[in-house]
Amino acid sequence: MALIAPHIANGIVIMINCKLINQLAKQANEKIKEGSFKILNLLHHITAGMKSITTEMQYIANDELRQACGGAGYTLASGIAYHFLANSPLPTFEGVNVLMLQQSARPLLKVIGDIEKGKK
Repeated sequence: MALIAPHIANGIVIMINCKLINQLAKQANEKIKEGSFKILNLLHHITAGMKSITTEMQYIANDELRQACGGAGYTLASGIAYHFLANSPLPTFEGVNVLMLQQSARPLLKVIGDIEKGKK
């Protein structure tokens, strides 16, 4: 049971972030109508980080599931091998996860640099 708790916690955090992303997307759409694209930059950085984290989590979970099923995890009849094959490229689609994390971290590093320079 203790091994399930981190997965549940991760799922809750992802769900909360998805709600935040939906709210930001709605705000961005309204601001775009007014001619402002400022929120899109923030939205890009958040979604880049979420893409990287969630696709990495699903890759690891699929691999753990496949391994836990032993030889049956490799048979097409189980559906696990097909699921693994269908989803394993996700960490590289639309940008490799390492680059997505860098894009996500960029605004945080900028804020840290500003603070070091004495800016609020």
